Amino acid sequence: MSMKPMAAALLLSAFPVLATATPAEPTTDELVSEARALVKNFGGTLKQALQQAVKDGGLANGIAACNTLAPEIAAQNSQGSWEIARTSLKLRNPDNVPTEWQQLQLQAMDAQPVRDGKPVEVWQVSDAEGQPRFQYMSAIPTQGMCLKCHGTSIDPKVQAKLKELYPRDQATGFSEGELRGAFVVTYQP
Repeated sequence: MSMKPMAAALLLSAFPVLATATPAEPTTDELVSEARALVKNFGGTLKQALQQAVKDGGLANGIAACNTLAPEIAAQNSQGSWEIARTSLKLRNPDNVPTEWQQLQLQAMDAQPVRDGKPVEVWQVSDAEGQPRFQYMSAIPTQGMCLKCHGTSIDPKVQAKLKELYPRDQATGFSEGELRGAFVVTYQP
């Protein structure tokens, strides 16, 4: 055996991991941490964009901006194997229909969307075929500012804009603290 092949054989036998190395699957803690970061970024960016749109042109403008910006911001935060979205038991946007698992989690969150001062969160890791490897949800409790578009007493101009943009809107009648919906993060390598 010449010196070069022998050196390569020695290297491979000394470091067999190098020959077969594959990226390690993230741990559940790493997946949860990444999901939380995505929710924080998506929620923060969406809230800022919505507040700016309302400041620039009132609540009706905010609804129009939310209609177009929310999907764009979700797409910007959905990178590679990660996808982020929102869902609810009472939908405004019909594109946000929950899956069966999400529906069950929303029903459980509905009883108590906040625990120990923080939105309730749930996750699961799955090896089931056709299911995301990891799913995470974080409750969206209704805040005071949400009531202007999601509450029981909505300005007629806002109602008209809602009817125009969301003809099948079900996302009204909320009170502060109630479950408005949830952020959903999935990871599928």
